[in-house]
Amino acid sequence: MTSDSSHDSELALDVRVALDAGEFYLVYQPEIDLHTNGFAGVEALIRWRHPSRGVVSPADFIPLLEASGDIIAVGRWALETACYQGAEWHTKGYRFPVAVNTSIQQLRHDGFLEDVARFLRASRFDPAHLTLEFSYTALADSEALTHLGKLHDRGVHLAIDDFAPGRPGFDELAALPVDIVKLSRSFVALNADSADGAAVIHQLVGDARSLNLRVIASGVEDASQRDHLRDEQVDIGQGFHFAHPYEAHEIDRFLQDFALFSGRPL
Repeated sequence: MTSDSSHDSELALDVRVALDAGEFYLVYQPEIDLHTNGFAGVEALIRWRHPSRGVVSPADFIPLLEASGDIIAVGRWALETACYQGAEWHTKGYRFPVAVNTSIQQLRHDGFLEDVARFLRASRFDPAHLTLEFSYTALADSEALTHLGKLHDRGVHLAIDDFAPGRPGFDELAALPVDIVKLSRSFVALNADSADGAAVIHQLVGDARSLNLRVIASGVEDASQRDHLRDEQVDIGQGFHFAHPYEAHEIDRFLQDFALFSGRPL
């Protein structure tokens, strides 16, 4: 066995006990309105603080959770934690949406609808402020799509993550329970700084508007990208240009500083 495969095997064993050991935690990356510069919400992201390896990259452990099926339990924990945290921010007067990534395995799971309803009820978090992000592949799965439709009917907002033109087409989205398309990092990096790319984004935003969909751009790295995206009427930006992901207590400080320096209420 090679050292790399041995490392992967050890990590796979460790990740299976990480939830019970309390090693997972959430960070929250701010989203900013590109037109008002207002605070628009946060996306909850799972992190793993390994007792000996330190913080492990999600690129390393999320595939392990997917392969083992443990993504259902970890995703359930993340959703519950995010709902309670969102409700806590709301009690402090910060009324903004919280987005949570949701795997297709979760969406297919029989208990998923009950989990969402229970967490919202127990935390008293308004479903209108919860956004579930999911891969466009979920739209081709009948069971996942049924669950998404029921959640949408209950007021939860739904966003297609890692969106790029052609997957799926806007003709398909017209009949689906979707509120937001979130442009992929790679798409933003490729198109945000060029004239040809601007035309592509302009067309995409126009198609989204025709369906009353909001557009979020992820992976915004600099002011030039921000300005080009704003000029093409993208609604919201997220990325290191605005803020890194923060733990909840750091978000509290960010919110205070943001309101202080922007002069805008949250």
